[in-house]
Amino acid sequence: MADFGSAFHYILRWEGAWSDDPLDPGGPTMYGVTLATGRRHGFATKEALRAITLDQAAAIYRASYWRFDGVLDQSVATKVFDMAVNIGLLSAVKKVQRLLNVYGADLVVDGYFGPLTTVEVNRRDPDLVMDLLCGISKEHYESVVAKRPESRKFLKGWLRRAGAVP
Repeated sequence: MADFGSAFHYILRWEGAWSDDPLDPGGPTMYGVTLATGRRHGFATKEALRAITLDQAAAIYRASYWRFDGVLDQSVATKVFDMAVNIGLLSAVKKVQRLLNVYGADLVVDGYFGPLTTVEVNRRDPDLVMDLLCGISKEHYESVVAKRPESRKFLKGWLRRAGAVP
């Protein structure tokens, strides 16, 4: 079974400390927690967000993005979690569900990573799933830049993240 702590430490590889780049569509972030997400957890201002601790960030990630305890392969769980953190839980899970359906699953594409999605992920070869997750992540970031050219400055890092295997 997948372990949240391992996945969280992997996320920190990509999500550094404070960032407030005006071109970042996520806005201000601390350890990758956006101000919008922080507000849902009681951190209402930039100053409050900037002061969160790693433990508080972990609690936010667990509550807002982690749904993968039942995934048997840690790397696959971590990659889906990474996608959820960076592109949103709903969007990431829908991408995974569509992907699984291409490979024989019959899932409703609803963005809910529940028991049926977990079973279908676990039925697939983890190496194949990982390759496919990296591919759909790359496609996502390229489409973001196609729709929002000012995000091009982030593309190199996003593609490095998309292609990384936990």
